[in-house]
Amino acid sequence: MTNNPPDVPVAYIGAPRHPDLKTLVEYWTSKRGDRLMPLRADIKPAEIKPLLPDIMIWSAVEPFHVRLMGDHIVTFVGGNNTGKPATHGMPPDAAQSMLTVLNDVITSKAPRFRLGKSFFVPEKAYRDFEACFLPLSDDGNSVDTILSGIKFDVNR
Repeated sequence: MTNNPPDVPVAYIGAPRHPDLKTLVEYWTSKRGDRLMPLRADIKPAEIKPLLPDIMIWSAVEPFHVRLMGDHIVTFVGGNNTGKPATHGMPPDAAQSMLTVLNDVITSKAPRFRLGKSFFVPEKAYRDFEACFLPLSDDGNSVDTILSGIKFDVNR
């Protein structure tokens, strides 16, 4: 993993920093056990209820339809994109960045962590975010769903 070029306001990081994202990754890891990644069925919303407002779930097939969008994310982006492609309403550079990270999770079959400015919502591009992207699999080998946690206005 490498950081994005300096002109791109988002970078990969090695591990989550925000306590809620750390909790989500610990939960994902506990459900994974000794497997490469947990099954989608292993994720029980009732077990992570306090985290749900900051969670998104995407399908792992382009155009990566949003399957679930937590209330804090809906409020931040100004609408509920459930059922829409992951890049819906994003400027082209933000859309490409989103596709890159989702494809990276699918290809690597491993979590990815990012932070930066919220340039995917142009009028809020000055605001910070941190996110984790966690692969899920129904067959234990192919990523078919991506679980994500997103926190806004975090300190870098």
